[in-house]
Amino acid sequence: MRPENYQARSHPPSHEYELNFGPNHPGIEGNYALKVKLHGDRVLEARADGGYLHRGFEKLMEQRLWIQNIALVPRICVPDPSPMELCYSMAVEELCGLQVPERAQWIRVMQLELSRIAAHLFTFGGHAATTGMYSTLFWGVADRDRVLDLFEEFTGGRVYSIYNIPGGVRRELPEGFLGRVSATLDYLESRLADYDNLFFTNQVFVERARGIGVMSQQQALEWGVTGPNLR
Repeated sequence: MRPENYQARSHPPSHEYELNFGPNHPGIEGNYALKVKLHGDRVLEARADGGYLHRGFEKLMEQRLWIQNIALVPRICVPDPSPMELCYSMAVEELCGLQVPERAQWIRVMQLELSRIAAHLFTFGGHAATTGMYSTLFWGVADRDRVLDLFEEFTGGRVYSIYNIPGGVRRELPEGFLGRVSATLDYLESRLADYDNLFFTNQVFVERARGIGVMSQQQALEWGVTGPNLR
């Protein structure tokens, strides 16, 4: 055998290139991949692959009793699991013609709002970490923990509460619980100015985020965008 003479090959200059984003990336919640075609820092094309998260929930639910699925559906979304269990319970209620007491409906609303707040604190903390602003992440996780304390008190679970059931909720609220919810919300409201100063109006973040991922109102509605991005 004789050694091969390897030499660098010349390619025609091109400013376009492909980049694999994910499936494991600190800026992504879960295993989700994008194959991105770029021209400089401009995205020309993005192909999504959500298959890394597919765990066959529908098939698993087919093999279980309806009441067993209540513990399964929250795992569809770890940061914000409450809407999943509520949607499933509402589907069973509609199929069976069940009426939910008014008090249980209001408790469900409270649970959803607390879950939404916890998810937002976790999510924008993650966004901040991707730009190197880890203090915002630490603040967000610590403040989210206060909301999880409330979940643990009235549902028994910090992340997967499994509190909604077809026909209502599992248990009554603990004595004095609404006062503790109000106190937690007052504390979180007092923190908004700190988050604005540290992150949302921080010039480093503003310069890196301005003009990125812009969509029109019509595009957002057509694409089914919800939550803070839609607002």
